[in-house]
Amino acid sequence: MSTESTPLSAEAPYFPAIPGEHPYIHFFGTRGSIPVSGPRFVRHGGNTSCVAIGVGENYFVIDAGSGIRDLGLQLLKDGPRKIHLFITHTHWDHIQGFPFFAPLFIPGYQVVIYGASGFGKDLKSIFRGQLDRDYFPVQFEDMRAKIDFQILETESVVLNDFKIEWESTHHPAATLGFKVTWKGRTMGYVSDNEFLPGFHGAPQWLDESSKIFAPHAKLIRFLRDVDLLVHEAQYTNQEYMSKVGWGHSSMSNACLLAKLTRAKRWIIPHHDPMHDDATLASKLNLTREVLSTLDHSIEVTHAFDDMIAYF
Repeated sequence: MSTESTPLSAEAPYFPAIPGEHPYIHFFGTRGSIPVSGPRFVRHGGNTSCVAIGVGENYFVIDAGSGIRDLGLQLLKDGPRKIHLFITHTHWDHIQGFPFFAPLFIPGYQVVIYGASGFGKDLKSIFRGQLDRDYFPVQFEDMRAKIDFQILETESVVLNDFKIEWESTHHPAATLGFKVTWKGRTMGYVSDNEFLPGFHGAPQWLDESSKIFAPHAKLIRFLRDVDLLVHEAQYTNQEYMSKVGWGHSSMSNACLLAKLTRAKRWIIPHHDPMHDDATLASKLNLTREVLSTLDHSIEVTHAFDDMIAYF
């Protein structure tokens, strides 16, 4: 019998921890269209689109839906800093929280707002328009932070070792999806995208070489092999029958996109305001069933307000 003792490392107390330098996405708003509240929405939350992406205390923001209010209150704890805010598009549910973003009203903060050039109005005019005196008591000129606007014209932006790239999605008006890379780790964020508009069939019968994918080829390549895919699946297949052209994917079409991109994990945001917690729980089970029929093994879950996921 061996008399060798158990190594000390195996006997010592074990306290696992996530490494300090690990990229994450923090969801502050996961609803689409309009905020919701009430006991039926407690699990997933009711704020509209806003996420922070970063490592430790170094992070940037995508979208300014109602969730950005909570983010702003959190930012106040650390004092003035430079905040980079990327806008996927300027539909109301992605900018409605902007007037309630507390750092905008405090001297010393600097907010750089990035967006596409294809919006109907220039980016600054859109945000100033929100603060028209007929709509809101505070004017743009009353904001004490330094606010700059930057059109996304180059192929990428680099912030604190994060490389941020973008690609157009299929949604009414100019809309962007983002890909974030940090030291070889990648995440794709696509909040609004109608994949395969008008297709209601069973996705398992589509061949990957089908011409139906041609209009989406650039986005598929853009998201190929990401470690984490954050992409909507707003409608059930039944709902999608009457919502073609609204700019959002059916659940089963989104499953097919997840397979085509070969993403390693999938988080679904931008929940329909009509979908309460029970509906979303049922929908997630159905999503997993569809992925099974596609013979695509991938970890999938629904985003919820204040969720943090690492990639």
